[in-house]
Amino acid sequence: MSVYETIIQLLDSHRIKYQALEHEPTPTCEDSARVRGTSPDQGAKALVCYADKQPILIVLPCSRKLDPKLFKSLFAVRDLRFATPEEVKILTSLEIGAIPPLGHIFNLTTYVDKTLSGEPKIAFNAGDRTRSVIMSYADYEIICHAFDSSQIFSQPK
Repeated sequence: MSVYETIIQLLDSHRIKYQALEHEPTPTCEDSARVRGTSPDQGAKALVCYADKQPILIVLPCSRKLDPKLFKSLFAVRDLRFATPEEVKILTSLEIGAIPPLGHIFNLTTYVDKTLSGEPKIAFNAGDRTRSVIMSYADYEIICHAFDSSQIFSQPK
């Protein structure tokens, strides 16, 4: 089963309302927002990282960037780095830019920046740069299995 099929099955099994879109390949989250007709604040950007040598997923709005110092301070992490494209492929079977904000489907602990909750809906690439899902943030919170979604660890771009 593909990652996209896994996501759709997860949403359907929880009876969550969503919109699935197919679109042109989008290399950036700004491009994704444009083809979806959503704002960058609604786009959930998923970053595969290593925190003290453990792979994790960090999720934040497309309109913001990770503040590594703040993240490390909030979660008592000494060493934080982005995974390489090769590591992302090994951990998720996906290319950078196709990662959905659902770390648990890859056995990755997930941290969600609180600013993402400021929008009623979120949108994200669903395992492919040509497929997206739009759904309510409230429903996302139910299925995302976040380790923590109560902290802000990003800053405006």
